[in-house]
Amino acid sequence: MYKFRPATDRIKFMHKLIRDRVIQTDSERALITTQSYKKNEHVVPIIKRPLATYDVCARMTVRVEDFEIIVGNKAKNFLGSGTNPEWGGAGWIPSEVENGNWTLWDDGLYHNPEGEELKLTIAPEDLEALNSIREYWKDRTVTTTANAWQPDGYEELCRLNVSSYLPGSPLMMIPVGHLTPGFEKIINVGYKAIRKQAQDWMDDHIGNLMGEDMDKYMFYKSAVIACDAATIMVKRYGQECLDKAEKCKDEKRKDELLKMGEGLMWISENPARNFWEACQGTMMYQLFLAVDAGYPAMAFGRFDQYTWPFLKSDLEAGTITMDEAQEIVDAFFLKANCFYGAAPGFIAQTTGIGNTYQHTTIGGVNRETGEDATNPITFMVLETIGRLKLHDPTISLRINKKTPNELWECALETSKLVGGLPLFQNDEVIMAGLINELDFELKDARDYSVIGCQEIVGSGNDYPAPNGVHAPHASVHYGGIFDMAINNGINPFNGEASTLKTGYLYEMKNFEDVKAAVRAMSSYILKLFVTINNYTEYLTMYHCTHAALSISMEGCMESGKDCVCGGAKYNSYGGTATGLATIADSLTTIKYMVFDKKLCTAKELYDAVMANWEGYEVLQQKILSEVPHFGNDDPYADEQMKWICDTYYDICKECYSTRSKVYKSGLYGASDHVAQGYHTWATPDGRKTGEALADAASPAQGRDLNGPTSVLNSSTCFDHTRYMGGMAINLRIHPAALNGEFGIAKLRDLTKQFFEEGGMEVQYNVVSSETMRAAQEDPQAYRDLVVRIAGYSAYFVELNTDCQNDIIRRTENAI
Repeated sequence: MYKFRPATDRIKFMHKLIRDRVIQTDSERALITTQSYKKNEHVVPIIKRPLATYDVCARMTVRVEDFEIIVGNKAKNFLGSGTNPEWGGAGWIPSEVENGNWTLWDDGLYHNPEGEELKLTIAPEDLEALNSIREYWKDRTVTTTANAWQPDGYEELCRLNVSSYLPGSPLMMIPVGHLTPGFEKIINVGYKAIRKQAQDWMDDHIGNLMGEDMDKYMFYKSAVIACDAATIMVKRYGQECLDKAEKCKDEKRKDELLKMGEGLMWISENPARNFWEACQGTMMYQLFLAVDAGYPAMAFGRFDQYTWPFLKSDLEAGTITMDEAQEIVDAFFLKANCFYGAAPGFIAQTTGIGNTYQHTTIGGVNRETGEDATNPITFMVLETIGRLKLHDPTISLRINKKTPNELWECALETSKLVGGLPLFQNDEVIMAGLINELDFELKDARDYSVIGCQEIVGSGNDYPAPNGVHAPHASVHYGGIFDMAINNGINPFNGEASTLKTGYLYEMKNFEDVKAAVRAMSSYILKLFVTINNYTEYLTMYHCTHAALSISMEGCMESGKDCVCGGAKYNSYGGTATGLATIADSLTTIKYMVFDKKLCTAKELYDAVMANWEGYEVLQQKILSEVPHFGNDDPYADEQMKWICDTYYDICKECYSTRSKVYKSGLYGASDHVAQGYHTWATPDGRKTGEALADAASPAQGRDLNGPTSVLNSSTCFDHTRYMGGMAINLRIHPAALNGEFGIAKLRDLTKQFFEEGGMEVQYNVVSSETMRAAQEDPQAYRDLVVRIAGYSAYFVELNTDCQNDIIRRTENAI
């Protein structure tokens, strides 16, 4: 059995601070950004944006806590949160205070309601400061610009309420993100060399800018400003360490601070020289991106691969011990947990409290040789997650045919401690998919990483926008689409009618007519949806260029083109179709009940669905108990899952944009299956209005009755290499099944067999229904219970009741 080593006292102390966090929002970034935008009011966005970032980096508060060995704060306070006025103006908190939802406590701070799981505060002076910039930003945010005008079709898409474009919601609410930045380039090349590349090009073209040269000049100028901004920020952290060292009485800590200060001064311009500098340099660049624009889902990528050469060199030189290295890894991921910011309650419940989406990928193969790339840091990352019971960042473990058994054991022991982590990703399937679907070179396919929930991307060379051009606009709601398809284009949830008319279920003469209606409505809605994505891409190329990100992305500095304009080596975008098992089961129900067994008429089934099963409970129970369901290794049911997944993929292949010829299909979705269920009418599989859809690519909750092998066999009924947006298959395993080495070996072999048969991904919740019900009764006693929802893990007691019950409803498997 794999044994986890204990954490050091200061790591335990920092962990407790994070676990007990109360996030205080401040106005610092907002005020500096506003002043910068006023100063550069009429400067074009490609220059104005990095100038604002420079001003923030030069003036923001830098903090070095007494217990820290990896530093970097994204706001003024420890565990604090700033705001991005260029997107949201004064933000959402001032209106919460005005509406009386937040109240002033005796500690002098405004607090959000006591019943909310996420604890938030703001000081009166910061509230006043945010209110002071309201008028300036009223008509100047990116969101305002995007909301001012939309192409034809947008109004229909919103009112139908079958996608993440909803009435009244912002068209562009956050920057484009969801990728793996070029951390390896930053720590191996350094900002000074990147800046020189840009400056040299400009120097060679002074007074001689012809044709596309002007576009390149504007990009390189923005890159120079971005490099200067990063350098000044990192230097300021170095100086803060040195200043604290001067006052420090503890000689050991003083020496540590001096080394940290000197190291930060060095990496402010130059490549990292050792393991600590590699880790700190990675974190500094991540902080720089957070300060620049608050990009969503900036994944850390293959952390164990790009930091291992530095640790290997240190170990060979005798300048570090394994225990010291482990503490650095612990500190790194605890610092990553500090990047979570304030969010409204409804967003926190969908995206997960404490989830930063800094997905980290470990294991896999060497990009040059294709051989297994497991190294000591691979284990260290799992140790950090397991022994500290961290639900974030999400960890993906890449599996290949030569993954050592010791790593399997460590990973599955981690899953027992931390539900759903790591995610197991199949190298053979994913690398083949990247080559076939996205034209990746072999070495780049070998170097893939996973971001966000499950999205598959290149490492530092890919601008993939897999969660929509402007997240969170990736989701088309197939439950609602299905209902519209059998209801002549009318959404029964709100009565809104589509332009496309498909007829009513009871008018369809055979099962092929049903499938034709579903395909037609799916194509109509998805193409409407992608059209709006393409419009936001058009806006992004002018209003939202990303110099800070582009300096690290392979292809951008070489081509002189920002990543949002197609400068990266690889380009794609895409979305997700969570809950297709609900659609598959609905199709199977119609085929079985109406056309094959003739146990009811199409009109009877239609009426039952439209009545939300009220008065049709006998028919509902017959469907639930008799009709075959996806997830039981039954070809009759699996045939429909294959059809709907293939149909979704085929429609995606018909979509493209200026920047990208590929719109990727994905089968993942945070906890979106629960949120979608709230506004999806009843479906023919027996599901009632408001109930959750199936999560991600998993079977519908409680419908898989034949054990995990059957679930995994069913899951390979369609070709996983097509779904390069990513995939999530959740299985819940009773903890008793993993007692002892035999249980661990059985789950390892089950996973291996699934991968050999073409499975892409699987994640395990090792938790019993009994434990989760006990946690509902006594949350404090189960405070560190971690579970996997679909696209993120969470502390069970911080989930809303619907999400908790959704997990409990999932089948509890033995192996």
